[in-house]
Amino acid sequence: MADDSLFLIDIDKILREKAPKKSKYIPKFVVSYLKHIVHQEELNVFLRESKDKVGVDFLKACLEFLDANIVVKGEENLPKEGLYTFVSNHPLGGQDGVALGYVLGSFYGGKVKYMVNDLLMNLHGLAPLCIPINKTGKQAKDFPRMVEAGFASDNQLIMFPAGLCSRRQNGVIRDLDWKKTFIVKSVEAHRD
Repeated sequence: MADDSLFLIDIDKILREKAPKKSKYIPKFVVSYLKHIVHQEELNVFLRESKDKVGVDFLKACLEFLDANIVVKGEENLPKEGLYTFVSNHPLGGQDGVALGYVLGSFYGGKVKYMVNDLLMNLHGLAPLCIPINKTGKQAKDFPRMVEAGFASDNQLIMFPAGLCSRRQNGVIRDLDWKKTFIVKSVEAHRD
């Protein structure tokens, strides 16, 4: 049995928790395929090795695991003071989100928060940087309060306003339409 204190990815458990009534009807070969495409075993090795890393240190470990090299151009244009909502397209999913969080988190001394799919809360090294959004079921009753608290906090916010990773449409990878929530909430909270 896996030691839950290691915060390992467990596709079976996630499916049971996110879709309790439907999970028992998912064929085993589909679950096996999901484990394969998310690289459950490889990621669990990484999670075991980085179990003591949290926040920006966890993001750095992720980039090292992915063998990703970051070259930042224009860092001098980042404002040193004030609160901001950083918005971005999300073409690669995890890798671009981790890279953006690492760059901004390093620059702003770890004071960043993402609005993310709540499944990412399973990555406990990432969880302190997250405001969870439920994409598969009912939103938590305290979700509006969490969003308000995020915008009212002294953290820089990172958002992907399309709400999802980029999708292939008619053979072209593109972002979905951006939602305007980030503008409305940023103005309300006096963020730039």
